[in-house]
Amino acid sequence: MTFTFKLSRRIARLRAPVFAACLFTLVSCNGTDSLEPDNSAPATAGDQVQPAFASTGFAGGIPFGTSALPTSEFGDRYNGAMRNIWPEYLVQELAAIRERGGRVVLMFAGKEDNYKDAEGHFSLTKWKQRVDRFRGVNFSAYVQDGTIIGHYLIDEPNDPANWNGEPISPSTVEEMAQYSKQLWPGMTTIVRAEPGYFGDSHPYLDAAWAQYVNRKGDAGDYIRRNVADAQSRGLGLIVGLNLILGGVNGSAMTASQVEAWGSALLGSSYPCAFISWQYDAGYLASSSVKSAMDALRAQAENRATRTCGSAGSPPPPPPPPPSTSASALPFGLSFAPATEYSTRWTGTLYRARPADVVARLDRAESAGMRIVVQLAARGQSKNADGTFSLTRWKAAVDRYRSLPLDRYVSNGTFYLHHLVDLPDCASCWGGQAIPWETLEAMARYSKSIWPSLPTVARVSPTALASAGFRWTYLDAGWAQYTTRQGDLRTYVANEAARAKLEGLGLVVGLNLLEGASSGAMTASQIKQFGTILAQEPSACALVGWSYDAGYLGQSGIREALDSVATVARRRNAASCVVT
Repeated sequence: MTFTFKLSRRIARLRAPVFAACLFTLVSCNGTDSLEPDNSAPATAGDQVQPAFASTGFAGGIPFGTSALPTSEFGDRYNGAMRNIWPEYLVQELAAIRERGGRVVLMFAGKEDNYKDAEGHFSLTKWKQRVDRFRGVNFSAYVQDGTIIGHYLIDEPNDPANWNGEPISPSTVEEMAQYSKQLWPGMTTIVRAEPGYFGDSHPYLDAAWAQYVNRKGDAGDYIRRNVADAQSRGLGLIVGLNLILGGVNGSAMTASQVEAWGSALLGSSYPCAFISWQYDAGYLASSSVKSAMDALRAQAENRATRTCGSAGSPPPPPPPPPSTSASALPFGLSFAPATEYSTRWTGTLYRARPADVVARLDRAESAGMRIVVQLAARGQSKNADGTFSLTRWKAAVDRYRSLPLDRYVSNGTFYLHHLVDLPDCASCWGGQAIPWETLEAMARYSKSIWPSLPTVARVSPTALASAGFRWTYLDAGWAQYTTRQGDLRTYVANEAARAKLEGLGLVVGLNLLEGASSGAMTASQIKQFGTILAQEPSACALVGWSYDAGYLGQSGIREALDSVATVARRRNAASCVVT
């Protein structure tokens, strides 16, 4: 909306019919054409649950209705809404809405005053606290069956008048969408701002919202522009009308305008829902408005049903928040044979083969080990000229798609997916280092198969910091120490600080065989260096390179490793996934 239009929107608070509607429904209204409701006080009981006399399935097409629509109004005319329902009433309300064949966009955060700081600016911390009220409510069945269209994150983040002169940036909106996905990975994320407000990179935000008012010009031009913007950004799109204030000079729309402008919006097959602002019992009681709404409902019902999720192939959900359960820091050596899987060490890096990966993970599970697994070997990921091939890498990973690995992912035995070794080493890849964008694409591909499996590559956080973008699907970097890197405490402090700054977890390690000036590390170096790394608070795993039976047979080496293992067992691992 035009920001200078706020005053007339505020005046509309005094409208008696709107006030009556606020009392009647589970949501309160702030009197503007904002879709953001107020839930500062408990709702009246009158509309808590009004079950239909007979169950009615969703009629098909796209949901059609208004914000703040009472449950009792779901039926032949309206089957869509945007609602803010208190946590304690949510499940029973959803059951009643489903019973009436309805679909609903849910607002969890409530009125914007609840998540502003003392200066009236948006507070992400307070917003998360509001959303967290719903963490203990089990409504997953309503996400899966489509009753819930999506999570309505916020209203008009782009309007500085809402936030004391400081609009909410698209990057902050993306953080909100990411937080929602961490809590409810399968639920669509929605914001009421036109798609043109957002850039091209928004892996967690699914849909924008275009609400038409007369001052925005021809309705046909308006929908074409917003559809083009949504398509170019890979966003779904909800549309609607500002019924109460969207007419000429800020008046209510006439019945003929509702039908004409609504028909223009429904002339596009792209929108996934048609939800207007807002429910007003007096306004909607008009016989001419009812007729206009019936005509639009018929058009909406004849549209092809479509999800409000991102257009094209949606990104996989982000990793869940770090587990709160205690787990000792995984410690061990890369490529340790299965005969070494025991309580002596708690971790390893394993280069998998489809034929034995399940048996190996099963053995690791029995020993209580956490395994970093490399699914695609370097030789399987190269072109004929030695350069990296994303296509071949994906083909190598695809060999594991049909194997029963989910159990080991969920219980932490399959601890990390090691995507690739030394992507920044040009000489390792035919003279061409793997681009950072390609590494992120590899992590994204992994999560499209195993959404909750953290991803890592053996490359330091300080190197990853040069990517020029925020890592989204890659979860952790890997800092492997040699004495050539100088003082260990300084080295690991720098890598830990950079990992934190980049939002990455941190795997640490020692190059046992080649990491000292004389070649292999001595037993005293292993004990000294390993203890420092095992005590690094941000470390989520400590893996040494690499297992060598001859080296381990030398005097004092195993004893030094056992000493480090003892330190690792006495502390909890940090999360490899940073939120």
